[in-house]
Amino acid sequence: MAQITDLTWLQLETASGTSGSSSLIIPDNSLGLLLRLSALGVIGLGSSNAKNLPGVVQALYQLREFAAIAQVTANAGQSIGERLAAFPPASNGTAINGFVMSSGQIITRTPLATTGIIGASN
Repeated sequence: MAQITDLTWLQLETASGTSGSSSLIIPDNSLGLLLRLSALGVIGLGSSNAKNLPGVVQALYQLREFAAIAQVTANAGQSIGERLAAFPPASNGTAINGFVMSSGQIITRTPLATTGIIGASN
């Protein structure tokens, strides 16, 4: 099989579990692909003044988690050396006062040129 170096937007959306045109996180229309963060359920998004509301950390966390899920699915049946390794499992600390520290990486193989960024493989 060919080495996997990236995911498709459809794979990311499938991993998100959204379905139906009103809940898609990545609709495709005449403007091209759009990222609909309100479909992620981020508090405050979907209002007319959403750009001024917090929610970036939650949205990016969720997108990285969806990418990790999509990566596991994409890697099924792939040989070592052909698997995408851009989204390793997040690491979590001990719960303190109702919160747990979580850290998730995105690992890329970045060329010296400014274009062509792809995911790492293992």
